[in-house]
Amino acid sequence: MNQSRRFLGFLIFSSILFSILTCRKGPSVSREEVQKLSKDYFTRLCTKTAECASRYLETLPASEKPSENAAYSVDQCMEEQKDQNILPDEYEKVTDAQIAKVKVCMEDLLKVPCEEMEGGGIPSCQELFQSSKDE
Repeated sequence: MNQSRRFLGFLIFSSILFSILTCRKGPSVSREEVQKLSKDYFTRLCTKTAECASRYLETLPASEKPSENAAYSVDQCMEEQKDQNILPDEYEKVTDAQIAKVKVCMEDLLKVPCEEMEGGGIPSCQELFQSSKDE
């Protein structure tokens, strides 16, 4: 009887220990992959923004065009975004659902024409920012 109690106690202790060790917080990708995804998002966003700005400038009459130095560059955009994060700062708070939304938004950035972006943005990206405010 005493031996079966010990065995039962060992099983309970083992299952609790196993649960603690296997229960991790954060997404299913590494911290480095999350950081890379965030950087890639801003690179893609800035590239698209610079592309759209360039196309817009091409439509202006010569008298309204700014000097070549005034063109919006990817580097300028990246500098402006350097302190921004698309995902929570704390890795443990990042979810796989958020990562999936960022990836959808990034794909849409490639597909959506500039005209649609000017008309209020990309729905999948708006959803991303809306959900990050809600959480």
